This record gives sequence, C-alpha cells and structure tokens, in this order.
Amino acid sequence: MFVLVVLQDTLKIIPSEFTKSREDALKDEINSKYANRVLHDIGLCIHAHDLLEVDEGFVQHSEGWIWVKVKFRMIVFRPFKEEILVGRIRSASPMGIQVSMGFFDDIDISADQMPSGSEFNSTEGVWVWRYEGSELFMDLDEPVRFRVLDSNFLDVSPPRPKIGDVDSVPASHPPPYSLTCSIKDDGLGLLSWWE
Repeated sequence: MFVLVVLQDTLKIIPSEFTKSREDALKDEINSKYANRVLHDIGLCIHAHDLLEVDEGFVQHSEGWIWVKVKFRMIVFRPFKEEILVGRIRSASPMGIQVSMGFFDDIDISADQMPSGSEFNSTEGVWVWRYEGSELFMDLDEPVRFRVLDSNFLDVSPPRPKIGDVDSVPASHPPPYSLTCSIKDDGLGLLSWWE
C-alpha cells in the first residue's frame, strides 16, 4: 500500500527557517511541497521519510534564501494490483460505489465488480446483495474490504482561462489518481458479511 520513492529537487530554505536544523528545515519544505499531492505515475505523496544526499546550497543574488539540491525518499500511497484494502463506502449510485480510506477518496467499484445478485435500490440509495434469500445492504459509511484491480493516472493540467471569462466557475475535473476495485470475490465486501 505504501512504498518509498527516491526523488530529487532543488529546495529553498527561507531565513525564518535558519533556526531549525538543516535536515528539519528541508523536510518541512519537502512536506509542504509534496505531501498530499499526486505525482503522475508515482502515487499520492504522504510524508518525507529521509534525506539521502544534500548539497551545500547557494544563496541567490538579491534573495536571502538558500537553495539546496536534495535527494530524498518519500512515503507514497500506491497499492499494487490485487492488493486487498479496507475503506468506507462514501457514496452509491446506479454506476457503482465510491469508497474512501480517509486520506484517499478516489476509489471506484463499478456495478460489474459487485457480487453477483447485487442491484441498486433507488429508494434507499444503496446497493443490495441478494444472497441465499437475504438482503444485505451496502449502507453508506460501512467498512468494506476490496481488491485493487488497477491504478489510473490522468494528467489533469488546469485549462487556460478564457479572455473575458472572469465570473465563470471552474469546471470539476476528474481526479489525477484513482483506483478501480472489486468486491465480487469471496471474503470481499462489507466486513459485517464475513463476521
């Protein structure tokens, strides 16, 4: 689920950070720049793990900042295919369910990846699995165990604003990183089903 990734960047240490140790100042800068961001084909950055290489740095003319080239390891959320994870049902629609892990919300389970005998109950707004004469409801906020089928990365660079389009509301964009998952195998689905 979590992996260590080696990254390299040139970072600044501003004068107000000079009171900290160099390592702490650099880790703070790494976390402010990368934490909770998706790097294309890498995953969701969580936290700086450690520094591998740190150059001496240089002061840019007319600035008080120190620029330092750093090679570091970052903790990244990127589950592998077939990995089993647990989250909570965030929303449901006739297309499927969306799951959240608290720190990551872009987990999709489509209708064809539900257990056989599942159907969407439009009155309740939830999915129902009909199993051996029982109706097992997939209520919102219930813990669910799922299998990762695929990681999807999408380059979602923001569009350029149109001239004279000052009052327009930005359109919603698809997420830069999402998981396609399944609950149709034995042991998957709501945790309460298997207790």
